[in-house]
Amino acid sequence: MKKIYCFTLLFLLSINFSLQAQKELDDEVGETIGIWTINNGGLITNNKYNNKEGKKYWDYLMSVLPHELINKYVVRFRLYTDGIQDDLGGFNSLSESNKEWTIEFDIADMDLKNENPDYIEDYQHTLIHEFGHLISLNASQMQPTEDEYQDDSKGYLTSEGYAIKGSYMDKYIKAFWGDDILFEWDKIAAIKNENKRVRKLQNFYYEYDNEFVSDYACESPEEDFAESWTFFVLCDISEPKNIKEDKVIFFHQFPELVEYRKKIRSKLKMIPNNYLERYMAKE
Repeated sequence: MKKIYCFTLLFLLSINFSLQAQKELDDEVGETIGIWTINNGGLITNNKYNNKEGKKYWDYLMSVLPHELINKYVVRFRLYTDGIQDDLGGFNSLSESNKEWTIEFDIADMDLKNENPDYIEDYQHTLIHEFGHLISLNASQMQPTEDEYQDDSKGYLTSEGYAIKGSYMDKYIKAFWGDDILFEWDKIAAIKNENKRVRKLQNFYYEYDNEFVSDYACESPEEDFAESWTFFVLCDISEPKNIKEDKVIFFHQFPELVEYRKKIRSKLKMIPNNYLERYMAKE
């Protein structure tokens, strides 16, 4: 993950398997190391790329992450590199229906042989964060739309569609993004000048730092959800002291997400101590 003042986002290019999608493939970030089709959670080997390398990374992802959503939605896996600490990777929807997803990771930022604790913390954070997007934005959670602007009667509008009533994102927005803060954020998000928007986001974070687990979380409600989910997996908070900790324990109300947390934690190389406190201290 990158801080917003560096303005390096983890957004990946959306693609599908049309002519337009091929153009987008050509524009994808970084140098491609390999691309593989995924079928029901299994990597399909090919003659174009290093299948041993692809399988090594895919097996690691599948050893850490719960399989249900991956088996159902993920159809593509890409390894690439653009150097250390630039774009780290992500999960991204390939289609407007949100039924087909790609996973992409930079091997420079996920060297599985690197035993440096800080390095491991970084790529574990990224992996869990991006899985949070698959949890919250898949076809069971989002209603596709052609609306460019939010219709409040339909709920919260993301780039994947409207959050379905009762979905994780719908409940999260209602719990933590009241009309005032959402309106303030909307005005910032609408700023076209990139530098000005980043400065405004910085000020927004400083104003509400007690409500966000990281500065990147204030980039959007979707990123806020994914960041809070990440700290839910990596932290133990029983008695929240502020809104950002309320966001972390929000996920305890969903038994299936508690099970996901248990599965992930059992497979991580390391679980950091006092992660939220240390993470905030680094910002």
